[in-house]
Amino acid sequence: MLQYESSSPSHQNDTLRLPPPRRPLQEVPNLLRLPPSQPLAPRQTTPPQQRQHPRPRSQPPPTTTPTFHHHTEATTQELFFDLFFVANLTTFTSLKEINDAASLRAYTGFFALLWLTWYSNALYDVRFSSDSLFERMAKALHFGVMVGFAVVGPAWEPGRGGEGSGGKYRVLSFILMVSRGVLAAQYGVTLYFVRRYRGVVVPLGLVVASELVAAVLYGVVTAALPPGCEAAGGCGVFSTRIHVAWYVIGIAEVVVTVGISCYWRVISFKGTHIQQRMSLLTLIILGEGIIVICKAVSKLVKIGGEFDSRVTGQIVAAVVIIYLLYMLYFDRMHDDHFGTIKQQIWASLHFFLHIMLVLVLQGVSYLIMWVVALVRMDRLDARFRTIEAASVSFSYANGTVFADTLRKNIDAYLWNTVPKGVDASKALGVWNASLVSLAQGYDGVVGDRGNMSAVGLVRQSLNTAESVAIQTMFDSLGVSVPKDEAGYAMAKLDKAAAFDKMDLLGKYEKRFELVFDYAGLALTLMACIAFLSLQQEKRHLREYLRLLVMLVTGFTICLICLVGTNKKEQKMYMESAWMLPTICILFFLCVVARHIRRPKWMKRNKAE
Repeated sequence: MLQYESSSPSHQNDTLRLPPPRRPLQEVPNLLRLPPSQPLAPRQTTPPQQRQHPRPRSQPPPTTTPTFHHHTEATTQELFFDLFFVANLTTFTSLKEINDAASLRAYTGFFALLWLTWYSNALYDVRFSSDSLFERMAKALHFGVMVGFAVVGPAWEPGRGGEGSGGKYRVLSFILMVSRGVLAAQYGVTLYFVRRYRGVVVPLGLVVASELVAAVLYGVVTAALPPGCEAAGGCGVFSTRIHVAWYVIGIAEVVVTVGISCYWRVISFKGTHIQQRMSLLTLIILGEGIIVICKAVSKLVKIGGEFDSRVTGQIVAAVVIIYLLYMLYFDRMHDDHFGTIKQQIWASLHFFLHIMLVLVLQGVSYLIMWVVALVRMDRLDARFRTIEAASVSFSYANGTVFADTLRKNIDAYLWNTVPKGVDASKALGVWNASLVSLAQGYDGVVGDRGNMSAVGLVRQSLNTAESVAIQTMFDSLGVSVPKDEAGYAMAKLDKAAAFDKMDLLGKYEKRFELVFDYAGLALTLMACIAFLSLQQEKRHLREYLRLLVMLVTGFTICLICLVGTNKKEQKMYMESAWMLPTICILFFLCVVARHIRRPKWMKRNKAE
């Protein structure tokens, strides 16, 4: 007997229990039932050849332009690359001194190649850089390129010629070729991954082609340069102008890359951190200026210099100038996009700003040492005049005592404090020879006071000794002039030419007049850069007047030494301790003009 399951325990053994019957269909809750007006349609099957398979992951969406992922801030790889830039700049600055037009051109040329190489990498990094194995390998090659600049730096004198420098120039041209070849590979990999987007193939292809052309041209320059010296007889001296091609190729490459990004906006710099990259490099260059000033102070300590009021004022003014430059630049920085073309002009102007900042900060350190040299020169001159006055009254028994007295006084103040890095052997030889002549001449005067040839020999020997001592003191402080103008008192001892200290100082003053030009141009470029990045809501008369103050102040600083209406007063000013404070005061006025606001009572009157 079959029965349904019952709750009675008496039927558990003699009956087979079955599950209870299901509830009628009409009792099921109406959860999934369609309305009567929409009957359930029969299932339709699609033939296999007409089925739409899911799109593979590698296939892009049906658009013509991709959306690149841009970093909002500089990556650690980019910052690490910047360290190589500043290391090269600091090393080259410590090796090469700017004291004439040729050295200025050489310094600017090296900085241009270094900056253009950095900028070419930055143009790629801010748009397409990613953290991958390929990118890390490419960065390693770029780091090697930066190290290659350090190899060429010590022998960098393009156009002037030198022994064995042709091989190093070939090395530089080769590493420039490698740098552009790596950039072409990076752009090519980016092109490969976005090859299905029709709107980006042409611009990226043109960029790849421009980088390849630049690499080939650098290779041609490498072949055109003379090879390295391998002959046993020594290296030959060469002179060539082929190095001008480096600058032309680098500038053309950057112009093409930027022009393509301005025409095809799909690879433009909108939404990138190009502004942050430029501001960070500006900050690094200002930091390099602090390093230069600290080196100048440490050099002053090594030679036993005294920190009197004039020297202390120069150091304080130099530090304040760097801080004011920082405020003048970064107080107007913002992250807003201000137009594709204007942004590229803004970024390109940073090359001129950076070279001016490097030169003005280098000049600031020179002006510190210039004031120190003037102070020490006055004290050195006082020692010479004291000893000379004693010789006129014949206070010395003979020439040997006279020469030994002069040697002891000057050696303790000058020759014993010459830094190790300064080669004073040639000057020291002239110094010793002048003392020997001084002793001989003084003995002749003591024996016969009417011996005019002996008197002339004493006078000429003193002039030679003082001239070589002053010039060695300037060289030990890092304040030097070109060797063809230095005129170490290597003159023949039969010419008793009087020592002209004013003429000697005039040779040094020429190089410091350019510091005002550098400072004025830096301020003018900051005004132009601030005008380009001025936001739309801030384009009113007050902001224009503030920028005009910066512009006029920059021209005023440039004209301080260009307009020489009174040579005597200008010379007195150049030999005073007011050059750095003058620049500092004018920069401070620009900062005040930037932050000055209208008083509240003027605002209330306008509202009423």
